[in-house]
Amino acid sequence: MLPVWVVLASLLYAAILFAIAYVGDRNPLYTQRPWLRPTVYSLALAVYCSSWTFYGAVGSAVRYGIGYLPIYLGPMLMLLFGWRIIERLALVAQSQNTVSIADFMASRYGRSQRLAGMVALVAVIAAIPYLALQYKAVTLSLGILTGRDIQNTILGDPALYVAILMALFSILFGTRQVDATEHRPGLMLAVAFESLVKLIALTAVGVFALIWSKRNQLDVYGAMQQLIEQAPPVGFVGQTLLAFAAIICLPRQFHVAIVECGKVADIRRARWMFGSYLVIVSLMVLPIAAVGVQLFGGSGAVAPDTFVLALPLSQNQLTLALAVYIGGFSAATGMVIVTSVALSTLVSNDLVMPILLRRGWAQQAQGDMSRTVLWIRRMAILFISAWAYGYYLSSGSDTALSAYGLMAFAAVAQFAPGLIGGLYWQGASRRGVESGLVLGFGVWIYTLLLPTLTESGWFNSAWLYNGPWDIRWLSPYQLFGLTGLDPLSHGTFWSLLFNISAFLFVSFRKRPGLRDRLRAEPFLDPYAERRALPSKQSYGDLYVLDLLALAGRIVGEKKATWAFEKQAALLDQHLDVDLRANSGWIQFTELLLAAAVGAASARLVLTSALRGSGMEVTTIVAILDEAGQELRFNRDILLATLENLDQGVSVVDAEMCLVAWNQRYQQLLDYPPGMLYVGRPVADLIRFNAQRGKIQHRHPRDIEEAVRRRIAFMRAGTSHVFQRTLNNKQVIELRGRPLPGGGYVTSYSDVTEYKRVERELLEINENLEQRVAERTQEAERAQQSRTHFLTAVSHDVLQPINAARLFASALHDSTDTNEMRRLSERVDASLRAAEELLDGLLDISQLDAGALQPEITVFKAEEVVNDLLQQYAPLAKRRHLALRTYIRPLYVRSDQRLLRRVLQNFIANALRYTREGRIIVAGRVRGDAMEFQVWDSGQGIPPHHLQNIYNEFHRYDQSYDWGERGMGLGLSICQRISSLLNHPLQAISEVNKGSMFSIRVPLAPPPLPDPTTSAAVPAPSNALALDGLRVLCLDNDVEILMGMEALLSQWGIDVITATTIDDALSKMKQAPHVLLVDYHLHDRLNGIESLDALREHAKHLQGALLTADGSDELKQLAREKGYLVLTKPVKPASLRAFLAAQRRD
Repeated sequence: MLPVWVVLASLLYAAILFAIAYVGDRNPLYTQRPWLRPTVYSLALAVYCSSWTFYGAVGSAVRYGIGYLPIYLGPMLMLLFGWRIIERLALVAQSQNTVSIADFMASRYGRSQRLAGMVALVAVIAAIPYLALQYKAVTLSLGILTGRDIQNTILGDPALYVAILMALFSILFGTRQVDATEHRPGLMLAVAFESLVKLIALTAVGVFALIWSKRNQLDVYGAMQQLIEQAPPVGFVGQTLLAFAAIICLPRQFHVAIVECGKVADIRRARWMFGSYLVIVSLMVLPIAAVGVQLFGGSGAVAPDTFVLALPLSQNQLTLALAVYIGGFSAATGMVIVTSVALSTLVSNDLVMPILLRRGWAQQAQGDMSRTVLWIRRMAILFISAWAYGYYLSSGSDTALSAYGLMAFAAVAQFAPGLIGGLYWQGASRRGVESGLVLGFGVWIYTLLLPTLTESGWFNSAWLYNGPWDIRWLSPYQLFGLTGLDPLSHGTFWSLLFNISAFLFVSFRKRPGLRDRLRAEPFLDPYAERRALPSKQSYGDLYVLDLLALAGRIVGEKKATWAFEKQAALLDQHLDVDLRANSGWIQFTELLLAAAVGAASARLVLTSALRGSGMEVTTIVAILDEAGQELRFNRDILLATLENLDQGVSVVDAEMCLVAWNQRYQQLLDYPPGMLYVGRPVADLIRFNAQRGKIQHRHPRDIEEAVRRRIAFMRAGTSHVFQRTLNNKQVIELRGRPLPGGGYVTSYSDVTEYKRVERELLEINENLEQRVAERTQEAERAQQSRTHFLTAVSHDVLQPINAARLFASALHDSTDTNEMRRLSERVDASLRAAEELLDGLLDISQLDAGALQPEITVFKAEEVVNDLLQQYAPLAKRRHLALRTYIRPLYVRSDQRLLRRVLQNFIANALRYTREGRIIVAGRVRGDAMEFQVWDSGQGIPPHHLQNIYNEFHRYDQSYDWGERGMGLGLSICQRISSLLNHPLQAISEVNKGSMFSIRVPLAPPPLPDPTTSAAVPAPSNALALDGLRVLCLDNDVEILMGMEALLSQWGIDVITATTIDDALSKMKQAPHVLLVDYHLHDRLNGIESLDALREHAKHLQGALLTADGSDELKQLAREKGYLVLTKPVKPASLRAFLAAQRRD
């Protein structure tokens, strides 16, 4: 026997609940108070926190660390991100008078009685283990509180009395009125009070745990951190998603959050109030679990699920322990009461009443039937309580509390696809929802319910792992070979996968018709204001009095009279029961009945009653179906709209028969009077048009084939757009599209004028394109002429410059006075500037004309940079500037010659505009590219000049001591090369600090070695003596020969000169060592041919081609012959290096 004080405490608390519910029903304590109503609503939502969350969450935290969080995290995510779903559900429920989740889904999908029954059956089966969980939790808490084993006999089991007590409470305060949509303020107030009690109790234990641990110097925060740092269980995400769906799919949560929602605006307040409740409860779990582990151990004699109660008892805190027991009792009873009320409505409205109504109970019963409906609900509560208690007795005692709750969550999650899909997807169909629900729930039974019953001893457990008939891939724990998931996640995954797949597949295959889509509008857009349709038409001998009497039999006479008077007041009328009933009164009666027995059963009641008044079934359906009225109303509007369109329109149904058209369609296709009528096969119209030549066919016998082909095209539902030219030269554009419910709509537009204008525009466009092509060709010819001109002129201009530079270099090397050296350097600088100007003009001309084609190769980045370093190191040394390079030994892909030209311009500018400091050439890896950078410490470029640096002849006007200025073409050339190679440029500069110019080149893997390539020979030093070297110089310009002779003589070279090829051949007997030949000799042979002729006399001779023509073709030809190309004006340093190399050879 239980101690008397425990029994008295339980009965006293139950009496308090009864008193609160009684007062709440008699006096509207909160419903009319806007500040209090959201608070009660939010606390009532906390019925979600059953004994599972009160006791079981601590046990989950001990076993899995943060694995206890999903049951709290899911609702928080729904309140944070999915609260609009709850708001839409509440709006629709209020507008459609839905009384349960089954009623809601049935109303969304055509008021399907079968779907409502399926949802009700699933909800009841899913709730039974969950209700058993509450009985188990109360029994467990009583055993811990009293410190004794609870008797196993039924009469000695406290769970039995809890079940009876809660069933009695549910009957008294949950089935007081037949209208299930009418709010139950007493019940809600009692549930809110219970939520407050369990919050206070759990918070008290959590605070006690923290205070006790501090007094006993226990590291509770370290223990909590260890719990948090545990890896989350495998099913963490899956459990979170289940909790996310459960907040709207659990029947009790749907009832509290949707059916009992007084004002939709309360949902916004409940977001943070209920959310705060969940946060507080989840935070209290950690200190209780941490202290419990330190006191009792994680798997000792005290079960982790009982730590909440065992903790105060272990410290002799009996008052706190009693408060905790009352809190757990509240958690269990609150859930049981609300679930019982919600399920009783489901059972009566969607399982029992349809059977009674189909068997003629409504006609046979006499008098008020509302009491019968209420007694059905009361019996349903007793039946459900007994079933749950039986499940509790038969289930194993070693199952964790969380196992029951999560299994119920997985079951009700099967409602989510149809419930949420019905709010957002117009294509969701009743058959799709039914198919998904059957498959999903079947898989849930196979993978979750049956294994749970098996582990409780109902069946042999061998099949759980080996599968039925030893087929392992049918094992409920490894279905289809899927492993690595815990049983809950495994079963949830497969059940929802089958559910969603069937829902989508069947919905796409069996799309809802137009009537179903219209009926779904209030669900898809609950925020829209909907107009009231005209309802003045009366039907037969049906009067308002008849409807009032029918409603009174179902909902009670007083309730029916009050509702009818209220409806009349809304219509600004006095209730006159002797008036003939119109469709508005009939639909109002259906809504009133739906609030009592559900939408589907209400339809059955009214259909039966109206048929008794002499109406035809088709008329009854038309009256009751609001979507049908809206369809007829919209049809009138549609026909009026069609007649005012400029396009012709025709509509055919799924049977390929004409159902709608306008006069413009008849005019465009010139149909005779009487040709068009509703139901005419469209094949007749196609055949008629083909016979008149409006459809192309080669032979009269091909007409039937043309008809068959077009009918097949329309049946296939393929959209099309094409134009047809009629015999009178009229052009008609046809646009056809399939209709969702079957059928085809086609529009016909007269585009004759449009086609005429189009032809004129095409002619104008063709002429314009021809003129543009002519102008483009002229521009290209002009560009080519400019390029050829510059190429020819550059040779003639560079010849004297070349000679002048040779003389200047010879003068510099021969004079001994500083003044003469300085003057020769100035002359050389001026000549170099003129040379750069001509080179720049030539390069720009070739780049603009597209004459330069890149030769992309793979080469080492350091090759280009080292070559430029050797070229500019002497100049940097003379100007006392440090020239440094930092290049990683990587390969790049580019045109080596053009890349060298870009870097050459960068370095030349840096040397030109830097007075002191250093110049750095670096190669930095940027992802899959190398960025060649040239840094200087010059004066920098102001920002307003920086954006113009790539313009031709643009220079930042500064004077320097080096006696040279740029021509303003270098960076312009760099930009053109960058565009040609697709290598991005970048320029950064800061005044008085310096500048950085860069080009980004793609990296490349190293090329494979060529086994035929001989080892590279080190370049000879330019310092080798050239004394005694004989050089034959062939050039038709005497000035060039004189300058070359003056320069080479200074180096100790014996110079042999010739102006023609014949003269050079005659001097070959002097045995020259090296040949220097100009390309443009204006002789019978050019430079390459002359080198070939001279080498016929001495095969070993090395030759160099001197030319002002820098074309790629010439360089390629010389390279193939083995000749070096020295571009005029020839740089003395390059020439000396070449000759020194030949001397060494």
